[in-house]
Amino acid sequence: MDKRINRFKVCDFRFYPYLAAVFERLPEAARDKILSDESFQILTDEDIFNAYLLRYDFASPVKALVYLNSKILTKSGHQIIYIIAHEVAKYVLSVTEAEAGFCEKDIEDLLMDWGFEKEAEAVRNDKAITESEAYKIGNEWARKQSHDYLMQHFGLYFDKWNGSGLGCKVLKELNQHAETDLMLDTIIQLKKEKELEHSKDRTLQTPSLRKAMLAGIMVAIKEFELKYTTI
Repeated sequence: MDKRINRFKVCDFRFYPYLAAVFERLPEAARDKILSDESFQILTDEDIFNAYLLRYDFASPVKALVYLNSKILTKSGHQIIYIIAHEVAKYVLSVTEAEAGFCEKDIEDLLMDWGFEKEAEAVRNDKAITESEAYKIGNEWARKQSHDYLMQHFGLYFDKWNGSGLGCKVLKELNQHAETDLMLDTIIQLKKEKELEHSKDRTLQTPSLRKAMLAGIMVAIKEFELKYTTI
């Protein structure tokens, strides 16, 4: 890890691996510019919404302060990386295109130039998945299970999901498991048996929404993991 990342002193140490994953993939010129630019700061503070008064002292005037809510640590690794990379790209453009101006597409184009295509694709898929009923079913069921039980049955899924998401093309093997896993059938029967019998929407049985249910389980596991790291 680039030691210059340590300059983000008011930042939860649990974000450091993700910061490193972003900065090591930036072009050298962009990486050096950001890490040496004291006017760009990243902040994480659990008390920011509860305290009456908080004070942060920085060595130089700050032009851009990015606040990372620790709740996003429950998201998959690729989502966290994308969120951080997006804010870095936004700041870079605010400096280089200050007069001309820029839009969201310019940020996305810069992220593509930097090589974050996989994360961008996974995040787009995640947005659609997390709004589905199947996602909610999987997440609610998993929250009632023990961490050991979940890892025993879904550990293989978790490692791949955390790195690349469920929508990525590289996860063909994982997707095949999601389509045939009998455990997912059991969860459907336990949680929604009556509703499914009378529902006109039978899409919960389709492979894409089976993966959505699996994503809900993965998020619950990530919450367990985060809880253990903070104890």
